[in-house]
Amino acid sequence: MNAPHLEEFLTLQEIVAAARRNLPPGPWAYLVGGAETETTVRRNRQALDSIAFRPRVLRDVSRVDPGAAFLGRRVRLPVILAPIGGLESFVGDGAAAAARGAAPFFLAK
Repeated sequence: MNAPHLEEFLTLQEIVAAARRNLPPGPWAYLVGGAETETTVRRNRQALDSIAFRPRVLRDVSRVDPGAAFLGRRVRLPVILAPIGGLESFVGDGAAAAARGAAPFFLAK
């Protein structure tokens, strides 16, 4: 299922459209669907919609540190990967690929 990266995306909608084109119906339904009443999907969408980007212009960003502490370790970004079942449906080596991609951000500089 792994394909070479041939497209550059400018918006999330373009990424979603490309995923829809490239995934078989089963994995696509798993990716975008929710169980039963889809309450969690709706709550997640509402939570994301409540976040607004407020651009700050003409600010000194030479010393911005997006890092945080997680379980006593310094991480470069305050983002943690959740355990996700079924990644093999999207990427050949599944969760191992996600872990390799996230590793450089977990390791402190």
